[in-house]
Amino acid sequence: MIVIEKENAADAAAIESLLNIGFGEDRLSKTVYKLRQGPSVPSLSLVARTGFDAKLGASIRFWRCDVENGDEILPALVLGPLVVDPALQGKGLGRTLVARALEEADQEGWDLCLVVGEASYYSPYGFVLAEPYGFELPGPVDQPRFQVRAAPDLLRSLAEEPMARKVLPWSGTASGVEESGDASCAA
Repeated sequence: MIVIEKENAADAAAIESLLNIGFGEDRLSKTVYKLRQGPSVPSLSLVARTGFDAKLGASIRFWRCDVENGDEILPALVLGPLVVDPALQGKGLGRTLVARALEEADQEGWDLCLVVGEASYYSPYGFVLAEPYGFELPGPVDQPRFQVRAAPDLLRSLAEEPMARKVLPWSGTASGVEESGDASCAA
């Protein structure tokens, strides 16, 4: 039995433990963590619980970020971290969380999402390489792992206007996506 639900404050320690197992404690020094400032997006921070004891088996979080696009700032999401308990990997928990969270992001009106991860894992969800569209993270990144997912019209527009597009921590000034009314999740 698998139950998908929104992360709550009581999940913080279990998620942190899974993140340490999955990515190591040095994960906080990675470039993408420069974008994970403040709280994650509560409506998109999901967990998968398994078994009759409802053990936390996986977690996904998203953070808001800004993308410089000429004279405008585009609102965007950064997917991750996505983590699955090693004992439960290969059972579809991660894919279930990604699909569900992206569906909810689409419903909320998020047209732009970035991720640093395996292209083969994220391409089925519509992610493509970010570099050809000019996206630049605020530090080093393995370019084949840096990907973008955007609404078709937006992706076409980005392709037609080549420029450097710096990805920055969320400033709260970008418009286009309504603020979720949920309380914030842990950072």
